[in-house]
Amino acid sequence: MSERGQILLADDEEVFGASTADLLRRQGYSCDVVPDGETALARVGQGSYDLLISDLEMPGNEDLALVRQVSQRVGGLPIIILTGFPSTRSAIACIELPVVAYLVKPVGFDQLLGKVDAAVARFRSYLAMRRTEERLRDWNREVAAVAAPSASGGPESIDAFLTLTLRNVMGSLTDLGELSRALAQTQQGPHACQLVNCPRGLQLQEAVRETVQVLEETKGAFRSKTLATLRRQLEVLLSTV
Repeated sequence: MSERGQILLADDEEVFGASTADLLRRQGYSCDVVPDGETALARVGQGSYDLLISDLEMPGNEDLALVRQVSQRVGGLPIIILTGFPSTRSAIACIELPVVAYLVKPVGFDQLLGKVDAAVARFRSYLAMRRTEERLRDWNREVAAVAAPSASGGPESIDAFLTLTLRNVMGSLTDLGELSRALAQTQQGPHACQLVNCPRGLQLQEAVRETVQVLEETKGAFRSKTLATLRRQLEVLLSTV
């Protein structure tokens, strides 16, 4: 997968598809090209794409059928629509779907690239936040299980706590790094939930608060510079949202 992003381009105009994909690859993107909606839908189900660029008038996308099915299968995947035959009806229909841009052919590559950059950065920010939220939720559940009274009450529970904590410390730092890189690619404000209109903002904040509380309550039992550093980083994160 390309570090900058993986794009699926669906267009039945062979020359346009090949030339546009080549230009996107020169910008550092990985780009697959398919000629119809059916093939595009199959590719979306098999790959990890950051963006779908789709022609409006092509086989398999009648009445935006491809766009509707993709939005059901891969929630949140951004879609850019290209069309040589714009209409009010299709434009209004796109408003109700995860379409981030509705561009009329012939479209200048600079204009298309600007939309691509913004869409990929937003989607990667959304994915990084979702992974962080899931990791924090799982971490809290694991900590609660380890902290529960056991038959031995011995060092086994301490070892288990340290093991899962260190694993999640490394994973959380990786997630935060990916989120920072994604946000750095945008020209928007620093508030990630505002950036992507994320519906999970409150849950994420609550998960972070619970994690900070657990780290605070256990700092006396587990004296670790790594855990203290992580707690401070999470407290800073909370103070910025």
